[in-house]
Amino acid sequence: MNNTSNVSIGRVVEGRGGFYFVHDDDRVIMATARGILKRDDQLIYVGDLVKYKILPNDEAVVTEIYKRNNFLARPPVSNLEMLVVVFAAASPQVNYPVVDKLIAACEFKNIDVSICITKKDLVTEEELEEHLRIYENIYPTVSVNGITGEGIYDLMDIIRGKNVALAGPSGVGKSTIINHITGEFSAETGSISERTGRGRHTTRHVEIFCLPDGTNVYDTPGFTSLDLPEVEITEVRKAFPEFRKLNLMCKYSDCIHINEPECAVKHALSEGKIGKTRYDSYCLMIDEVRKWQK
Repeated sequence: MNNTSNVSIGRVVEGRGGFYFVHDDDRVIMATARGILKRDDQLIYVGDLVKYKILPNDEAVVTEIYKRNNFLARPPVSNLEMLVVVFAAASPQVNYPVVDKLIAACEFKNIDVSICITKKDLVTEEELEEHLRIYENIYPTVSVNGITGEGIYDLMDIIRGKNVALAGPSGVGKSTIINHITGEFSAETGSISERTGRGRHTTRHVEIFCLPDGTNVYDTPGFTSLDLPEVEITEVRKAFPEFRKLNLMCKYSDCIHINEPECAVKHALSEGKIGKTRYDSYCLMIDEVRKWQK
């Protein structure tokens, strides 16, 4: 992204202690924020496209932040095109409401979603298939073995050329996946603490790995929740793609698929065409929205 002047364009790949590391073509420049950005309280997010300039003393300074396509406050990243929601087939046990809330937040942010199930070697084929069946007809879904690398190429096919983050609970193997994808062992891996069941020695800051094929992999600290935007109850339906056609088939146009008669979603649920865990997560989100409205 270089140009012929002393002003260049790059992507912020890391921020630490007031310094921002900007990736520009095949180099990474360490820069500070220009005073006007600080005075205007403009925050710089990992993932931002920025203008920066090299000063006569060879120091670099960020002078402008380009308009973001999207951003998340937690983790603080911008310009995501896809979120890979990662959870383990076992150890730690999957928390479907958390997974589905992450997915719903992406739907509201217009961020594409894919699903990656790790630790497939810890469960039977039948148990793995139960996990896959929930999502594979809704989102691109893969299963991987972090030890052998099985399934990593399938995941790479899904994310190639995109700005992509991996999100999910600590201890599910996100750093291990990134190690496989980058071919480097720079992402610190962790093991499950027997006492807490949580991961340890995992990533503590957000950074981006820029791959030669144009894929930008955001390595984010493990997080277990992502807040939904404050929306109307009927808007929650839009966060579940498998509901969209069925919404038009309900008797009432404002049906929220809980207690209404002649509900196409509940009928599909009774026939096994919609996953029960997905519907249960939907009901929890409806309850959450109702609490906001009180």
